Amino acid sequence: MEAHGSVSARNLGPEGGAGGDAISVASRIGGLSVLKGLLLYGASLTFAGIYGYFMEEIVSASSGHAPTFAPALVAAAAALAGVLGSAFALVIGLPTDPAGVNKVLGAEIAKPPEKRRRGVWLWRFFSLEPAGTDLASWPLTVGIWAYALVASAVAIVYFLHSAETPATIKTLAVAFAGYVITFVTTAYGIAAKGK
Repeated sequence: MEAHGSVSARNLGPEGGAGGDAISVASRIGGLSVLKGLLLYGASLTFAGIYGYFMEEIVSASSGHAPTFAPALVAAAAALAGVLGSAFALVIGLPTDPAGVNKVLGAEIAKPPEKRRRGVWLWRFFSLEPAGTDLASWPLTVGIWAYALVASAVAIVYFLHSAETPATIKTLAVAFAGYVITFVTTAYGIAAKGK
């Protein structure tokens, strides 16, 4: 007999991994959607901060001399750029999928303003899942916009200061340009259509 509230084997998939009733396990963790949102904000802001530092160093470098950066910082920046860039590439050309909403938050927002819990706007701002199918997920929105703005700025800095831009930083500019070209091609229907 299992204790009330414990995680049993039926809540886990094969080999004890997530699966089966894993959603019921996640639903037992209070504030998980907010925690996910905070982590995504942190990753997005860290990405913007690191690349902001890189751009400032590139712009202020003496002509023809690329600045050197700590390998760990470059690796962290590359990892964040890879994840955010992949998310950007996946979502920029796809239609919006209304699946995955925070129904509890949606019900709270639907109440008259005087009956809502205090701080519901803060809950909405930090919740990874949106409150409804017609509402945005702010952490996801900030992540996508942060990537687009930072990558655009890096591309401009690279274009204006190519001799001072280290190869590791050029990678983000080139990858972003590829995403934009792919998006524009898709948006205008230029891509080959399946037969």
